[in-house]
Amino acid sequence: MNNKLAVIYEKLYAYFGPQYWWPAETAFEVIVGAILTQNTSWLNVEKAINNLKKHKLLDPNKLHKLSKERLSKIIRPAGYYNIKAKRLKEFLNFFI
Repeated sequence: MNNKLAVIYEKLYAYFGPQYWWPAETAFEVIVGAILTQNTSWLNVEKAINNLKKHKLLDPNKLHKLSKERLSKIIRPAGYYNIKAKRLKEFLNFFI
């Protein structure tokens, strides 16, 4: 099944090329954005991601070391910031 999916993906990619549908600079930023975008607009997620970038925290190891309380304050524009900080920390515990 995985091989079939890979073949389909390669054919679609070869035909359509990159779609640039998710505005992110790294794969990690895509993951963070996907977590933050739940129940909010992309405009607010973008503000939260820009806050992370401004504080040079858009890095798995740095975010993992950050307290949940501090993270909540930084991602506040994304809404539901306490829940999303918890989810990010849970993901980071798995990822790291």
